[in-house]
Amino acid sequence: MLKANLADVLMQRGIASEARSTALEVLEEDPDQTIALTVLGMLALDKKQYSEAVENLEKAYNLVPSGYRAGRLARAYELNGDAEKALHVLREALQNNPRDGFLLRQYSNLEKKQVKTEQGKAAAESHLPGLGDLDEEDYLPYAEQIRFKLKNIKPALAIDDLQKLIKVGKRKNNPYLHLLLGDLQREAGNEEAALLAYNQARELDPQNLLAISQLLYSLRRLGRHEEAWPMLKLVLMQRPGDVTAKASLLKDAVELGKEQETVLFFEELLQKYPQRKELYGAIRKLQNAAARKDGDD
Repeated sequence: MLKANLADVLMQRGIASEARSTALEVLEEDPDQTIALTVLGMLALDKKQYSEAVENLEKAYNLVPSGYRAGRLARAYELNGDAEKALHVLREALQNNPRDGFLLRQYSNLEKKQVKTEQGKAAAESHLPGLGDLDEEDYLPYAEQIRFKLKNIKPALAIDDLQKLIKVGKRKNNPYLHLLLGDLQREAGNEEAALLAYNQARELDPQNLLAISQLLYSLRRLGRHEEAWPMLKLVLMQRPGDVTAKASLLKDAVELGKEQETVLFFEELLQKYPQRKELYGAIRKLQNAAARKDGDD
């Protein structure tokens, strides 16, 4: 890890040859070291070696997804002549990071390029939040535009406006508008109403991790930890590096008496993500907690 971080620092300082050789040394010992793979991908991107950039960034992103890696991988795909793959990666990343300004701008700019290529300049339109008229069927950018327009309005008034908006046409099927409604209800201090909105978002898009995350945290805030439990596991199965979800699962495991079930779950995660070495520490914590309970009994 230290050597991989060194490679990253060397790259940031513009010492490309040393960064590359250091990253390669790391990968000889651990072919799945994501920082080293990212460094190699970024260096290849700078040298316009786009196929090599895609290979390394794709592997790094698949091992440990992040908004940063998604953006760099999308750029590599685009420069390698595969804009559709680039858009797919950005859409996937925006599902988990819908308010990431960098990803939104990158997605918007790339989509505009595609529109210009396929339909001519007259058909191109802006997809930046708050600019231009968005297609209601383009759910995420449309919802972000609405969020931008409502951001300076008091929550109660914003909720009223949004509830009216959602009742009309295709908007009622936009999960991101329901997520926005949940956020506004939470800001207004109405967690029960937020829960209903987040639940509607998940019903509209059952695989949407943002909807699942917001729903489960709403349940936990309301003390309904047992209902949130399977959703915590679902989030971690897709995002094993989610620190908040892991801490919540560990806390609830002890409170709900599910230490052994959680140990088995973390072992399953390790089979899928063997690079997540920190899970061994979580397993030890759970085993110690279970042992203390047995001792008290």
